[in-house]
Amino acid sequence: MLNKHDLLLATIARMPTPRVPVALWRHWPVEDHSAEDLARVTLDFQRRFDFDFIKLTPSQVFVAEDAGLTGVYEGNPEGDLVKGPRPISSLEQWEAMQPLSIHAGALARQLRCVDLVVAGAADTPVLQTIFNPLTVAACLAGDQATIWRRRHPEVFQRGFNTIIETWRGFVAAVIASGAAGIFFSTADANYRTMSEEEYLRWGRPSDLALLDAAGPGWLNVLHVHGDDLMFTLVADYPVQVVNWDDQRAGPSLREGQSLVRGAVAGGIAQWGALLSGSADDVRAQVADGIAQTGGVGYIVAAGCVTPIPAPERNIRAAITAARG
Repeated sequence: MLNKHDLLLATIARMPTPRVPVALWRHWPVEDHSAEDLARVTLDFQRRFDFDFIKLTPSQVFVAEDAGLTGVYEGNPEGDLVKGPRPISSLEQWEAMQPLSIHAGALARQLRCVDLVVAGAADTPVLQTIFNPLTVAACLAGDQATIWRRRHPEVFQRGFNTIIETWRGFVAAVIASGAAGIFFSTADANYRTMSEEEYLRWGRPSDLALLDAAGPGWLNVLHVHGDDLMFTLVADYPVQVVNWDDQRAGPSLREGQSLVRGAVAGGIAQWGALLSGSADDVRAQVADGIAQTGGVGYIVAAGCVTPIPAPERNIRAAITAARG
């Protein structure tokens, strides 16, 4: 029997494996305020289900918390926080931004969490969630970031460079802590957010700058978030796995696998079968994912984060269907 490291490497290489890897992840909207609490619940979740990798899932608020962003949990089933006022409200503040220290505040707290989970994960690879620089910009300045990017691109670039510098340093520290890689989420590579020309100017170069810092990792996952995806613009990113909501947004797993170089992860509708369907519904989606890919180069996963109310029977159905 292959261990998880070798199973995933074989899957990335699209080699036949004795079973299909499986991983699900969720938010922890109360515990994620503390490194120790988030590490504890993440490891407890892993001990219950024994996934083939662990995704550390902090609140999106942490990317701008050290600049003053706040958030409160009001029961969102996905685990998202309701964000407070954006800390950057003027172009002058934006241009005056300096790179944040990864040795203090929320960034240091999350690196401490990485250390704790890596230490407690035994042979299970650990990934830290990283949001792309355009998402960080929106957390800092809200819709103003889009306006400044379009009306004052040179000034926007100067502030944007500080975001890229901060997160390159953070990603490098994550890999140095023993993480297998990052789970890199872009919510901007879609036609509802921007044009292809905009993404090629702002999204792709900043994404690649962070992925370059993650290069020493062996299990970097790209998550392409949202609908109407610019899938072909990111399909060649230097990652080992690509995850997206194939059930709702497309492309299909079969088509996506033809476009990327490594493995694909998905197949389960998180707001459909996983949350409100039967165990048989979940097993049917896993079987379909295996059929589309031939069970090679495929990781059973949801298209995004597992809803907090998803029943345990459905989580276990996904695992047993993957492992046979």
